[in-house]
Amino acid sequence: MRRYLAAILGVAGLFVAGGAGAEVLQRYSTGSWVVEANADNGAFQNCTATGQYGGGASVLFMLTRGLVWGIAITNPNWNWRNGSEGGVTYWIDSNGRRNGRARALAANRLLIPLADSQQLFHEIRQGNRMFFEPEGASGFSITLVGTSVALNELMACVRRYR
Repeated sequence: MRRYLAAILGVAGLFVAGGAGAEVLQRYSTGSWVVEANADNGAFQNCTATGQYGGGASVLFMLTRGLVWGIAITNPNWNWRNGSEGGVTYWIDSNGRRNGRARALAANRLLIPLADSQQLFHEIRQGNRMFFEPEGASGFSITLVGTSVALNELMACVRRYR
């Protein structure tokens, strides 16, 4: 898991901080999602799909060129300590729970690398809700309506630029 966390955190810096060499290769909308292909100094790094929720909340799925994936969730009501890390349990609908690590990229944004699992990919594509329980914090959930389209687009995006 540490390897996945390191890989996704390295790439996450591109879309969070907008590094000096960061660039958007392509951006388009599909349904309620905005899909982007991102590069660093001209080298493809990842594709992201971002969906907006009410009240300033958003969900971003990311898939790297190495097929490492994760989810970043933004909620303006959160107040995480930037850079803090902790355990998180997550699951889809009534499926089995998975344990992982979460990192606060900002006071209102958590990044959670997701398990390298085709089963999880299919659960998210077909699910209704994804639930999260971060260590020492209240649990929360997100709707997965339309996520199948976003994940299909992520795979197509990575195949196109990889």
